[in-house]
Amino acid sequence: MQHVSPEAIERARRTILVSDVFAENADRIVEATQELEEGFIIVAVVNERHKFDSMHTVAITEMVQRVPELEGDGWTMVFSQGATTASILVRTDKMADLSQQRIDAIQRIVARRAAKINAESADLEN
Repeated sequence: MQHVSPEAIERARRTILVSDVFAENADRIVEATQELEEGFIIVAVVNERHKFDSMHTVAITEMVQRVPELEGDGWTMVFSQGATTASILVRTDKMADLSQQRIDAIQRIVARRAAKINAESADLEN
């Protein structure tokens, strides 16, 4: 795993908080998706201060370029026509669950590395 750092754990913890922000705005997001034309998506943005920042209508053909631009130092979620409040809540729950799993995995890796270092240290002392 390449991002085993306190910053990676912090980002995952913040993502759990942000998932709640997206969930709290599910009805607004659904409303925006109802007005979408074919070939477009809604990109919802939560900023680095964990505030619901904006929603943008983006052409599907431009999403690979536009989503990272819109995300900046925050978080984005992409929604298509037909999104429901229930489907958004399922996705935000999954977002939080995956972030917790990431935290757990990083903590296990850190613990294994510490145990290995301690074992090697003990071997050197003997």
